Amino acid sequence: MIDKDMKEVADQIKEKDVAETFGLVTSEQMKPLANIGMSRVDPIDIRPPQILLVQKLSDMTLMVDKNGTQAIPGQYYHTGKQKIWPEFHCHWLFAAKGTYVDKRKPEEGEKPQYQALGVIKDDLTLFGMVFRSSAQYVLSSLFTVAKSQNVPMFVFNVKMETKMLEGEKGSWFVPVCRVGEMVTDSAKFDELYKLAKQFDERADQIFKPEEEE
Repeated sequence: MIDKDMKEVADQIKEKDVAETFGLVTSEQMKPLANIGMSRVDPIDIRPPQILLVQKLSDMTLMVDKNGTQAIPGQYYHTGKQKIWPEFHCHWLFAAKGTYVDKRKPEEGEKPQYQALGVIKDDLTLFGMVFRSSAQYVLSSLFTVAKSQNVPMFVFNVKMETKMLEGEKGSWFVPVCRVGEMVTDSAKFDELYKLAKQFDERADQIFKPEEEE
């Protein structure tokens, strides 16, 4: 843990030294300016980055973090942050059940799927995930707990892990949803509520079949 902290400090010093030497603007300086020029952009039109669960058949050359480390099967890859995680903590805001057609096997027709939007627990940054096949019901435990306690699902701290399954066609990984404690901080609750309500009210505009990747 100490080594990790020292590396982060060293990286920050290095970035500062480079910025001062060449007169560059750092990412930290730009954060307060992030929304300038986008005040009239509809949030629905800003497509969230994806968190992908890496599989053996994934193109791992595209799943590389900022240090050049390549993801391996069973890890999560955040396409926006360019980070690799064995697990991550989040809040799920919105989920929609729909269908998709596997482009590799279009003859099989439409298949069910869940598309979901969440935020990373630490910074409340938005991301999306798609749950198909053996991962289709990953969020069912969260739906059940929220319904049984009569509370919105976003109030739960969720830990997303992975596990390996094996079958006739080999092995693959699926997400695992661990439902934790509820949010107790009122400010964080208000922010989560605002985000979840925004997407829930415009559910029909968020996920459209023609936008499938």
